[in-house]
Amino acid sequence: MIDTQRTLDPIGQLLQPSVSRRVVLRTAFGAGAAIPALGLSRLTAAQEGTPGGTAVVVCAANPASWDFTKTTWPTFEALCFMYDRLLTRNDEEELQPALVTAWEVSEDGLEYSLTLREGVTFHDGTPFNADAVKFNIERHLAIPDSASYADYDAVERIDVIDDLNVKIVLGEVRPNFAYLGLSQWGAAQVSPTAYKELGEHYSDAPVGTGPFKFDSYVPGSLIRYVRNENYWGGAPLLDAVEVKIIPEPSVQLVEIEAGTADAVIVTDPQNVARLEDAGLTVVSVVTADTVFISFNVSQPPTNELAIRKAVAHAIDRDTIIESVLLGYAEKARAGVTTTSPFYNEDVPMVEYDPEEAGRILDEAGWVMGAEGVRERDGQTLTLNQISTDFENWGLFNQIIQEQLQAIGITCEISTVEWNAYLDQWRENQGGWNLTYHQQGTQVAATEAIEAGWTPDDYWTITQIDDATDPDLVAVRDRLQEIWDEWQVTLDADRRQELATEAQTIYQDNQLAAWLWHRAYIHAFQPRLKDYRLTDIGRLVELDKAWIEE
Repeated sequence: MIDTQRTLDPIGQLLQPSVSRRVVLRTAFGAGAAIPALGLSRLTAAQEGTPGGTAVVVCAANPASWDFTKTTWPTFEALCFMYDRLLTRNDEEELQPALVTAWEVSEDGLEYSLTLREGVTFHDGTPFNADAVKFNIERHLAIPDSASYADYDAVERIDVIDDLNVKIVLGEVRPNFAYLGLSQWGAAQVSPTAYKELGEHYSDAPVGTGPFKFDSYVPGSLIRYVRNENYWGGAPLLDAVEVKIIPEPSVQLVEIEAGTADAVIVTDPQNVARLEDAGLTVVSVVTADTVFISFNVSQPPTNELAIRKAVAHAIDRDTIIESVLLGYAEKARAGVTTTSPFYNEDVPMVEYDPEEAGRILDEAGWVMGAEGVRERDGQTLTLNQISTDFENWGLFNQIIQEQLQAIGITCEISTVEWNAYLDQWRENQGGWNLTYHQQGTQVAATEAIEAGWTPDDYWTITQIDDATDPDLVAVRDRLQEIWDEWQVTLDADRRQELATEAQTIYQDNQLAAWLWHRAYIHAFQPRLKDYRLTDIGRLVELDKAWIEE
């Protein structure tokens, strides 16, 4: 078996981390000071702290589900307190033991032998063992539309060796299976007993192995967790964690400033100075999240390349990053951050150029009309733009609308609730054309493009799978071929070539308009100590946290 603090794999460099992601604390240590160890494993010993108290964190939306075959972001923000994954990752994106203490990969990359942590139980007393691992993976396999955030498509079978040893056998090589199958949120373990007994009502009383146990849930208001005294990593110091569901950013700020919340994601960088002046601790992490304009290429008129290219040239990203985001972002080139091993400066950057946008539209026959709206053959150039009030997505959709109006494109915005928005966007409902959108990966080092770029992706950002235009069909087929090869090739040079080709196809066909890679900004009450930021800065975890009186 391997050293439990390192990754063993036959693929070598494919599972090596990219680069460390800098965590910056803007108070207490001073602006720009690097903070080590915010993403340490739960195996790290707790510091001295005061037992007791309740930490209150803010989440912008209700969990879409308590079952990771169905969940969507921001579900993880609200559920991370009660679940454990098989493996975790540190700040360097190196795999770390969690419910699995050691793992071994066969030379052909098809068999993963896992040794499980001894003495772990689910919150309902069910033993965590090899049967539980088998159950959790097989329930994902049984649900065709599972949004599991785990790559189990290649799993051929799961062999239970004994209570603490399980072997996962793949039907074909998956170079990143240790990351995508064992350390993403799809690998969170739910109690087989609870899942079988409750069925469709599992979300009424979800059960995990994590440091906190589910206590109660009032949709639209509050989730309450209580300390798991029998937690394998040591009982938390906190008595409880409460998650307040507050969609409105302005109300979130009131809560944190009033001291009735301990942690919140700051969606508007304009508020950072205000929070710092109020004595709050502000931490920012540039993440692998990719922010972009998602085009529906199966729907006219955004199935037309000229329109997509004009839109991309019409967006003044530099001004938005400087004036709206206050620099808390990295300008996107081709869907991957500069820290990604697949970043390539040879892929062209599409820059702000409204004159070029106008030229493209003129050449395509979309000429400016008397009312400042472009027309062709008696039809005005009007796009159906969907939006949601989640975080500040509505604001950025309005900015996009205004900047497109400047080149003669009218956008009609329809705004819906978060989960309804996801259904409409993902299921290609309502004839939408474009939307501000954001996606990311939990493991930046494994993605050719850090968004759902493949035609058959559950989170596909283009709807190209529904396209009928012959040129787009050809593009779709080639992208699928790239993905199919990407999934199984072990050769690092070939993977780099495939990543560059995918990025170039996206730029040449303007399948998305890449905007920026966001920074996650968190504000904390100074009284909250020893919290951890995990998953490249997305999640606040409180298993070692305590409150200073």
